[in-house]
Amino acid sequence: MATVISTKAKTLTWFLIPQIAAILVLSLTVRLTLWQLDRAEEKEDRLARWEQSEPVILGERPFGQIPDLSLVSATGRFDPLRHVLLDNQTRNSHPGVHVFSLFSPDNGSPPLLVNRGWQPWIRTNDRWPEFETASQAVRISGRLTGPPQPGLRLGEALPLDPDHWPNLMTYLDLDRVRDVFGPELADRIVLLDPEHDQHLSGDAWPRVNMGPDRHRGYAFQWAAISVAVLILWVGLTLRFFLTRKKSS
Repeated sequence: MATVISTKAKTLTWFLIPQIAAILVLSLTVRLTLWQLDRAEEKEDRLARWEQSEPVILGERPFGQIPDLSLVSATGRFDPLRHVLLDNQTRNSHPGVHVFSLFSPDNGSPPLLVNRGWQPWIRTNDRWPEFETASQAVRISGRLTGPPQPGLRLGEALPLDPDHWPNLMTYLDLDRVRDVFGPELADRIVLLDPEHDQHLSGDAWPRVNMGPDRHRGYAFQWAAISVAVLILWVGLTLRFFLTRKKSS
């Protein structure tokens, strides 16, 4: 009797393990399929907002009511000395940084950081990137957006040194920047118009880092894997029951 029970237990175990594995794999691949489709919709929405945004002059409406990716403009002054350099930015496989300069509009709108584009920088040469910043009043235009998000954040951003400039950051933590520039610093940044003479590289800003079609392609791949796993699961399950039926 004990031998029969042991045999049945083994048979049930060999039956359940593939079932559980198939369910887990299917759950994962279906979720990844839906996630990629959601990402495609997000990218389409971003592209549409980029194309359809209307120009806004900073200060004409409350800052918080200006939609992301709006084309904004303002007259004011750059801080010619205090700059934040975002590390690990490459251009044509060359290492460098993105230069963020503090800009204070002259109409009472909150000060904000302006991404002026890429500058080459080799960490081992013990010299900071060299670039010029206008000291007189200038008019800027660009895209209002949130700060760049790192793909993988390791640890916390280090505090800025208010006595030595520029400051280097591995990711742009506006809370750390506010500790130096003040709490009134805006929670969004401006991507400076590449045609502006204060833009450092003249490179157009990428609208998305991956297009919606590519996300749909990944979704199709995950969906295909889901179908393959489902077919294999059903086939092995039927084979198990047919084998059991013949043996009985």
